Amino acid sequence: MEYSDTLVGNNIHLALGYLKSNKVLVRMKLIAKDYEQLIIIHDIREKARAKFFIIDYPTGISDVIEDNEPVRVQFEFTGEDKLPYFFASVFQQIYEKEIWIAFPDTILRKQLRKDFRVEVPSGTKMSFKKLDVNYKQQLVNLSLGGSYGALISFPDGTLSSDALLPHDLLTDIEIVLRSTPAFHKVNIRKAVVVRCDDRSSPNLFAALHFLDLDKTEEKALTELIYFIQREYLKNRLA
Repeated sequence: MEYSDTLVGNNIHLALGYLKSNKVLVRMKLIAKDYEQLIIIHDIREKARAKFFIIDYPTGISDVIEDNEPVRVQFEFTGEDKLPYFFASVFQQIYEKEIWIAFPDTILRKQLRKDFRVEVPSGTKMSFKKLDVNYKQQLVNLSLGGSYGALISFPDGTLSSDALLPHDLLTDIEIVLRSTPAFHKVNIRKAVVVRCDDRSSPNLFAALHFLDLDKTEEKALTELIYFIQREYLKNRLA
């Protein structure tokens, strides 16, 4: 499963303007046709209060479309945020050297599942080991790719600035969520520290990246994330 955002209104103009200004390659595929081509948007125009983006007439396209036939097209590109974007539209007007394409109503931005984060309920904790020494975090958010939280339990009860450092390898990770009447526990073998924040605060906040989840670990973590989402929606509706 993937999670997506939708761009509408002026954000569509900004996105297409970025493609034009930066000459970004866009993958174009004719829907229900065996035709695919990389194109560049070379202009954006407005006519009769409708907006269009303009592309050059691609090689070979005349072999797969017929005169007066509505041509439905799907586009895909990578945005400034390095995420994939998708939208569909139609050829509005075809001239000898260029094609006018109607602005889409929406552009879909997809985010890979492992990068989708959920805010966890208060009291969700993670324990782990660094060089066989036990630590514990109060989690803030969680994804299939990793977690973010504050260190709340550490050796000798004193937090040192080097308690966790980027590139530290962590093992024996356990995530525990206690939510009446539910109780969830997920075990993960390995993680690595990728970022440490707020060294001046009473707590050390650190971002972890999970390493090499097997199918059992990924399934358990996915179920936990889905449970958190369901509880959030249930509480919001209530």
